[in-house]
Amino acid sequence: MSDLARVFDLGNLRRAYRWLMSNPDPAYKSYFRDAYDAFALASETHLRWIRKEGLSDRYHVSHASKILIPKPSGSLRSITLLTVTDQIVYQACINVVAEALKRRTIHRYESTIFAHLYSGKTSDFFYKRWQTGYRKFGERIRVAHGNGFTHIADFDLASFYDSIDHNVLKHFLVDLSIDEDTTTFLGSGPIKVLA
Repeated sequence: MSDLARVFDLGNLRRAYRWLMSNPDPAYKSYFRDAYDAFALASETHLRWIRKEGLSDRYHVSHASKILIPKPSGSLRSITLLTVTDQIVYQACINVVAEALKRRTIHRYESTIFAHLYSGKTSDFFYKRWQTGYRKFGERIRVAHGNGFTHIADFDLASFYDSIDHNVLKHFLVDLSIDEDTTTFLGSGPIKVLA
């Protein structure tokens, strides 16, 4: 089965929808309350339509909107607003990538990677609880300090997601063995995950 077929697999689309709804970020979700409610009225019908359109190469992403939210620092946070169906399809793509990435990185979970840990297909949430990773990160810092390390670096890259070189991103997706149809699909339309 191709990766793009996995993206549009009905089980994956259901999981994407479940994870979209279980996302704990109320700020982003507040822009879509009515749209989520409307989608929920016939969610299974909508998911089957997305699957049919995706598998027949007829699914096209809609135009996205951007809003800028002021940060306390005075800079602006860019937020991209996608239609509910595009949010589900994007999450379905990420589900396929997350499975491939987990196979490569799980041995580093909670030893050198502590945040944004993919929880797996059966979880109610896409990510594992951040509190567990944060506690393990603190333990790791205490061990490093006990071993004589006295400095720590903390980074917050401004506008990181808006400035990712999409050719580099595509390179890493290919390195994960994500097939060309899927990387091409991710690069099509207004979502512009890849250039």
